[in-house]
Amino acid sequence: MPPLRDGFGASAEDGNVKQKPLIQLRDYQREVFRAKYRRLFLLWERRAGKSFTLASEALDLMMATPGDLVTFISASIVLGSEFLLKEVRLWQQFLDLYRKAATQAGLKLESNVDGLNLDDVADIFEHSKLETKLWHDNTTCSRSRVIAPNPDTAVGWGAHIMGDEIGRWPNAKEVLEAVIPFMRENPRLKMRLATTPPPDDSHITFEMFLPPQEEFPINPLGNWFKAPCGIMTHRLDCYDRYAAGFSPFHPDTGVPITPDEDRKLAYDKTAWDRNQGLRFVVGGAAAVPLMQLQNAMVRGRGNCFAYDITEELVA
Repeated sequence: MPPLRDGFGASAEDGNVKQKPLIQLRDYQREVFRAKYRRLFLLWERRAGKSFTLASEALDLMMATPGDLVTFISASIVLGSEFLLKEVRLWQQFLDLYRKAATQAGLKLESNVDGLNLDDVADIFEHSKLETKLWHDNTTCSRSRVIAPNPDTAVGWGAHIMGDEIGRWPNAKEVLEAVIPFMRENPRLKMRLATTPPPDDSHITFEMFLPPQEEFPINPLGNWFKAPCGIMTHRLDCYDRYAAGFSPFHPDTGVPITPDEDRKLAYDKTAWDRNQGLRFVVGGAAAVPLMQLQNAMVRGRGNCFAYDITEELVA
């Protein structure tokens, strides 16, 4: 079964009737979906469809190669019930679309949450046991699974990696250290990571994906840059989405407003700058990371001197 990379979100002709795509992607989502990079990072504003984009790519990989495993690492599992329920609802939507897409392709899709209610699905999701199988024939299937960002089990994943909200993983450094070697072992494996800027500048993703500039041209398809960690990054802020036709709404009247009007109404403008404007806000951490200070002390031991400037000098 060939991948669906050229079919997702594209209309099809059925005689003289133009049919809408089953899985519809926005233009900026297709920009990422069709990218050929093995490693890719999505630096997107909140509610722009990061999870849906990653899930669509997961289905594409499952359909492309029989026997493949896609591991979807979700921060929602460790962030609490509100995030968890949001993610579960998304996955129920994904699975329904997956099943229809598989049927159209002559394949069979099943999961261990088929027929369960929301609470039961949430319980399975919370315990990292949500698994989907796409059967290519009677004996061969591709799988996807949703798990928590757990460094203790990361070394055994060995699969395509879809990492959602990595900026909120509590153990991101350890998890990345475990999964990045997968890319060296198998040239077919892909890694997709997505988040908004992390709340704390001590988080590893702050330095890994800090953009080379603060201002980017407004582009409805988003902007590309190579992050300091070497991974190609797609950036999409609220101004890009506004140019793509998606307006924020007034918190009281519900009428469409501009991003600047939305920011003016925000009580916590620092949070708005981070979540909607994708600003990497410095604060809440030391100017020099503790690890760098410790390395400097170890390397300089016995080869440097200190001068005490706290004592009062007497002439």
